[in-house]
Amino acid sequence: MISEKELFEKIEEAVRTVLNTDEGEIKKDSMFKADLDAESIDYLDISYEIEQRTGMELDFTEALQYITDRKGADITDVSVQDVLDYMMHAIKEKEKEQ
Repeated sequence: MISEKELFEKIEEAVRTVLNTDEGEIKKDSMFKADLDAESIDYLDISYEIEQRTGMELDFTEALQYITDRKGADITDVSVQDVLDYMMHAIKEKEKEQ
């Protein structure tokens, strides 16, 4: 299983590729809209880049539902940590199925 650190590095790399940010600019607490200026179209590209790097599909609709269930329905932005948490959850769920 991929470690959380390794997964963060892959997510960071994917986000940097799509949003053209400098290395080290993306932190776990970085908010996609507020801090990284991500637009809705960027989520599709980020999802694709993450899948290319991890071999795991990232469905932002499912991720948002997971995050909303944990943080409440009034969230307006998600952090890199939120996506990381969702992906670690998805990995654990997939392992349970096997």
